[in-house]
Amino acid sequence: MKIFIITQEEAFYLPAFFHTVLGTAARDVVGITVLPATMPQRGWATTIREHYQLYGLTTFLRQGVRFAGYRGLAVTERFFPLRRSYSVSAVAQRFDVPGYPTANINDPVYHETLRELSPDVIVSVNASQIFKKQLLALPRRGCINVHGALLPKYRGRLPSFWVLLNRESEAGVTVHFMNEELDGGPIIAQQRVPIDRGETQHSLITKTKQLGAQLLLESLGRLENGAVETQPNDREQATVYSFPTIEDGRQFRSLGLRFV
Repeated sequence: MKIFIITQEEAFYLPAFFHTVLGTAARDVVGITVLPATMPQRGWATTIREHYQLYGLTTFLRQGVRFAGYRGLAVTERFFPLRRSYSVSAVAQRFDVPGYPTANINDPVYHETLRELSPDVIVSVNASQIFKKQLLALPRRGCINVHGALLPKYRGRLPSFWVLLNRESEAGVTVHFMNEELDGGPIIAQQRVPIDRGETQHSLITKTKQLGAQLLLESLGRLENGAVETQPNDREQATVYSFPTIEDGRQFRSLGLRFV
């Protein structure tokens, strides 16, 4: 089965995710598109402001230092091999997966490239652009997405933040077929994880990403074997969240919850 991946560049969690996935499935991956970390028409200024408002000064500075360090290591590994990778692009190169950059995943010219590759399935992992109808219809077996929550609850952005703020007792990961609805489409596989006492957003994302990599591999195996029995992703039960506001961040911190 030929697999194509669309994701975004990220230093904290996705390199380990893709090291697991490509360590098993690289021979079936015909290409990868690594989009910029910022969403279209938002840019770095908006992204930095949002995270500053979310984290507060102290955590923002700590995360900023970590981010700068990882970016520096990502540059270093272009010239010197390191024990682990600090960018998604470096992981792809390590496993000899060819990259197909684009500014717009819905560009017809990009779609022609994908048609030439003829993927059976396109996998979305934290993709920073919306899949439109023409792209969704392109692979023979459809497009699937890895979402860090128990759909249909917690559709949208940063579910790790919202499940902690809402004092949920468990979180999880869902792999689902994609349609034009946000985090919609039938559910292929889903697995729950407990939210431990003292859980931070960082520890929860780490757990769900590790789980998500394994669940994706299991789902791809089921797709290849034709053994997919889906579950409904009921929009009537759905809850949808956007990026937290400054007030959401203040409430999170006031409850004694921690980001890292």
